[in-house]
Amino acid sequence: MGIFGELKSTWSRTRILASTSYGVLKRDRFLMAFPALSLAVVATISVVVWAVVWVTTSGLSSSTVADPGKWATEPTVWIVLVGSVLLCTFASVFFTAALTYGAWERFQGRAPTFESCILAAKARLHVIVPWAILAGFVGVVFEVLYRLPRIFRHMEQAGRHIPVVGHFVAIGAMIVAFVLESIWYFVTYLVVPVLVVEETGPIASCKRSFGLFRKTWGKSLIARVGFELIGLLILLPGLVLATLVVLIGLGSPVALILGIGIGVAWLLAMIVAMSAIVGVFKMALYLYVTTGEVPGEFQGTGLENAFTNKKALKAERKARKARGKVQMRPRQDSNLQPAG
Repeated sequence: MGIFGELKSTWSRTRILASTSYGVLKRDRFLMAFPALSLAVVATISVVVWAVVWVTTSGLSSSTVADPGKWATEPTVWIVLVGSVLLCTFASVFFTAALTYGAWERFQGRAPTFESCILAAKARLHVIVPWAILAGFVGVVFEVLYRLPRIFRHMEQAGRHIPVVGHFVAIGAMIVAFVLESIWYFVTYLVVPVLVVEETGPIASCKRSFGLFRKTWGKSLIARVGFELIGLLILLPGLVLATLVVLIGLGSPVALILGIGIGVAWLLAMIVAMSAIVGVFKMALYLYVTTGEVPGEFQGTGLENAFTNKKALKAERKARKARGKVQMRPRQDSNLQPAG
């Protein structure tokens, strides 16, 4: 009974925190444009990369695209694919930083604008770019480890001998990649707020994020599951509507296209909304863990009870006093326009 009661309480707090984050977004609706822009840029880069690879490689065609053994030796493929991953990662981090800065401004009692958020992200390119490069290369390594069994299988089909132990190693690599990717996600959970507020390099930001995460790790795990479950619940009505459209149309091409369109649009809207909500929440969590003060919009939401460890907070504040208080007011960059 105690476990179920705790799960119910945690779920209730997660819903309140998500609702509060959405309330912040309703005051500054333009903040939701940043996840949308990120998706648009990533989609554009993917299309361009696909076109470049298709045109410049001799081994890639409609009949061999699913067979890496036919084109995996093309240097252009790897150069372009790695470059595209780095560009997509940069776009994601850049627009997330702009969203995070906007939430920070709002929590400080100021009124952010779209222009001020973009300018703030541009002013932090010296920390965003190195972090995007590091995160991009880590993502490439994880992807290769995940695909190792498939790579070995295609190598065998191409006539190369792969010992039995190699297949076990590939499966082990997949498991290791899954574990490491999960650890990486939580270690870097608060990296973007650290980049925006403290403007430290990639390694220092990663260490700082991990240090903050250790103070919130138990509940942060539950928070991730809670936010993902909320996203799933938001997605379900769209999937049901898309399915009904297809069924009512008796599987006609028009109904099928319309149903797929509704499903995709709903999915994209859910991704944009949840990305913005999580971005606002992370900024609020960062501010509370580092300052001990709950942002005004989150007063009474249980943030201080749901996601932090009191002893860890006390140690954090003592450490801050030892090294001097970090100025929490956004840096007045010379190239930033005053928020209107």
